[in-house]
Amino acid sequence: MSRPALPSASALPSGPVAKYYLYKLTATAGLTVPVWVLFLRAQHLSYTEIMLLDAIWWVGLTAGEIPTGYVGDRLGWRNSLVVGNVLRAAAVVAMGLVSTFAAFAGVYLLWALGSTLMSGSTDAWLYETLDRTGDSDAFAHRRGRGQSLTLGAGALAAVAGGYLGTVNFRLPFLLTGVLWAVGAVVLATMPAVAVDDDDRLTVLEALPVLRERLLSVELRGVVLWVAVVLAVANATGRLTQPVAVDLGVPAAWLGWLYAGFTLLAAVASDRSAWLRDRFGFDGWLVLGPAVLGGLLALVWFAPVMALPAFVLVRAVRTPTETLANEYVNDRVDTAGRATTLSGVSMVNAVVAIPFGVGLGAVADLSPYLALAGIGAVLLALAGVVGVGGLLATGETRPRPAD
Repeated sequence: MSRPALPSASALPSGPVAKYYLYKLTATAGLTVPVWVLFLRAQHLSYTEIMLLDAIWWVGLTAGEIPTGYVGDRLGWRNSLVVGNVLRAAAVVAMGLVSTFAAFAGVYLLWALGSTLMSGSTDAWLYETLDRTGDSDAFAHRRGRGQSLTLGAGALAAVAGGYLGTVNFRLPFLLTGVLWAVGAVVLATMPAVAVDDDDRLTVLEALPVLRERLLSVELRGVVLWVAVVLAVANATGRLTQPVAVDLGVPAAWLGWLYAGFTLLAAVASDRSAWLRDRFGFDGWLVLGPAVLGGLLALVWFAPVMALPAFVLVRAVRTPTETLANEYVNDRVDTAGRATTLSGVSMVNAVVAIPFGVGLGAVADLSPYLALAGIGAVLLALAGVVGVGGLLATGETRPRPAD
């Protein structure tokens, strides 16, 4: 069965990809970032309850990734994105209205469900759109540019969210719901890029294909290692606010601090393809985490190093995630693309749970010990991965520029 024609590669920026970029501008949660923990504390939740909510979030992501990825392949990636964005918009509005632990737990689960509907389908839609015009090599550039738009908008939103929080903690959440509703409308206007019937997987076909792909020699090392890097980034990010305040950053400045973090991450995301071309795929996946791990380890000797480490976390995470998604997409057929990418997200969630819980337990003793410890672990693992050649990609040299 022939595929529907899409605009030529040269027309993409003003067509489907332009709408993708517009959607990415609305996808930020930056309004809520500077006030998230403060808001939960204002609702009389303990730190233990806040950590439990994080665990509920990750469990929801883990449980939902495979079925929602399958739904994305069956219903169409664009439709999955629209439904997911609507659910997330409903969840963030609800979060701005509730005040009990049980209610927040329900909100986190709804939010996780919406996120899983989008996690595999977003990249699957973009890659397939580019692939049908012979432009799949531009995936890292397009995705990186889209993520940089989200991060850039998030930087501005973080500043606004910090000031809005001084008026009412609930306002950033309610306004984010409006922003995401606009994003759902934009998504609904994007080309469907439906999977042909011959390319669809049945339920019985989906799981064996997923297992075969994730356990293949060319994918398993990359998927697991990237999951570890992202888990470290997520876990250390949770300590940003308390450590920054402890180091003397005024709470009122947190919005500006997060804006700075986000802008740097935006630049790094936009340069994802350049980093791959400069260092090679394998090279970046070892070098980036190794430098981050070394800087985090120095926090034990010089606590002030936590601030540049928090900056570097954002600069390493975004291009690593983009390049890894490109690598996986290059090795996955159209059939089950979203299912496989959701499987990757599930691995990320499974690895993130113990890293987050472990870091939290050590942080109860000393947040600086937690940061230094996780940095030493990451540095050691990067050395093992690099010396042992455990990624097994063969892409140790830079590939031609897109």
